[in-house]
Amino acid sequence: MKIYKIADVVENEIVFTGKAKSKVGDAITILTHLDDVESPHPDFHWKIQIQFEKGASARKHMYNLGCFVSTLDSLDEPLLIKNSPLVFFRNRIFMSERTPKSAMEREEIVLRTKKAVYDEEAEIGKIRAAVANMEAAIEFARSGPRRDSIPEDVKIVVWARDGGACVRCGSKQNLHFDHIIPVVKGGASSEENIQLLCKTCNLKKTDKIATP
Repeated sequence: MKIYKIADVVENEIVFTGKAKSKVGDAITILTHLDDVESPHPDFHWKIQIQFEKGASARKHMYNLGCFVSTLDSLDEPLLIKNSPLVFFRNRIFMSERTPKSAMEREEIVLRTKKAVYDEEAEIGKIRAAVANMEAAIEFARSGPRRDSIPEDVKIVVWARDGGACVRCGSKQNLHFDHIIPVVKGGASSEENIQLLCKTCNLKKTDKIATP
């Protein structure tokens, strides 16, 4: 049982996708007849804008459609619109190749709808992560690694743990809070990555990862 994404629901308005042009006409016919269905949530409506003719004589008309949810994201499961091949899930409308005839076909449509939506959301997630990585690389190239200040509560824990002395030579003079893994190598300002070093030991370390 194949399914096709035919539209997104954006601020209550149905926006058809260009990838399912052959299905749009059938979907419009079904959707425009949903006005005859009594909605359990009369305060909420889907809308659909249809253009008649083309060019200078083009006319647009907005239809209000009966709906079956109070908010667009209130459903945890795909909604099969009664007596039709249409399915609504996470602000998207799909159409199956025909109206399901059995419970097994309904289950298949639900599963295929979920997979289509999850695949689309996963793709968007990958794009978002790729863009974030690129922007971080650009920022790094522009200004170098960002060094956040070490939180005061971390300093207190490290001072108590290291006994107020350099962990290498035991000196209690000219102490620094040092990153074991340097910031330039991805080190965090957490208590596990902070130690007390005196000025001399800290200078010997430079930006190398600290070793006992």
